[in-house]
Formats: sequence, C-alpha cells, structure tokens
Amino acid sequence: MPDIPDALCSHKSSGRTRLKIPSKKGDAAYFMALRDELSKCSCIEKIEANPLTGSALFIHRGDFKAVAGHAEANNIFRLKEFEVNSTDLHRTVSATFKGINNRIKSSTGGGLDMGALAFLSLLGAGIYQISRGSFAAPAWYTAFWYAMNIFLKSRPDKGAE
Repeated sequence: MPDIPDALCSHKSSGRTRLKIPSKKGDAAYFMALRDELSKCSCIEKIEANPLTGSALFIHRGDFKAVAGHAEANNIFRLKEFEVNSTDLHRTVSATFKGINNRIKSSTGGGLDMGALAFLSLLGAGIYQISRGSFAAPAWYTAFWYAMNIFLKSRPDKGAE
C-alpha cells in the first residue's frame, strides 16, 4: 500500500475548500500531479495548487467529500480533518452573539438584526467623523467601508441572485 500524505482542511465554505498538505510542501511535482489527477473529478471546477505553501484551493460543486474520496482512491491524499473543531471559546462567543442578535430582533420586531445595527452604527460613526471635520485616514472612510461590507453581506435576499 503506497504512503498517502495527509491533507488538513484549513478553510471551507460552500463550493470552496482549501487544504494544507504539510508533508508535500515544496514538492512542485506532487502538486502538479494533484492538479492533473483531481481535474478529472467531475465536481471540480478549478484547482489552484501552491507547492511553496503546501496548499491547494478547490472550487467545486457539491460536497467536498466526493473529491476527497477520489483523491484517496487515486493515492493523492487522505483527508484527515474535514470539520474545523470549534473551541469552547468559539462556541461561547458564538452563542453570546446569537443571543444578542435574537434580543435585537425581538426588541425591533424583526426590523433590525446585529448586521443591520452594526451597519447603522458604523455609518453613524463615519458621519460623525465627517461632521467634526475629521477627514484624516482611516476613521470615517474605514467606517463607511466596514458598514458597506456588513450591509452587503447581511442582505436577506443575497441567496436569490
């Protein structure tokens, strides 16, 4: 049985997964073979492999586990950690913010959530900075930038596009 390198999931989102393959860092031939072999997998749209960092970015359709199965069957890598483990701190902070978000929604009758409140607060901070004559970087335009990003990412209709 050939020695298959372990791959660790360092980031995943819908249709996008980044793996680190530490034992193959610097091995350009390996990453070229990885790209060539996994490009044959029907659910792969694009692969960006970087031998210098020992990582590969996969743009894919569907569940990445199909890609991982194809890779293991072809002795490319064995996916060791698919889920990034949450720490107790992460769970605590996440639960706290979910609770705050739920209270905001309740008290505004569903009119605002934490993203909308953050948008309005940062927008207000930017307007306040401008009204005080503070055009120095980064205060007011950073607030606008963050406000716009929060607004765009928290739109309820973003899945309809």
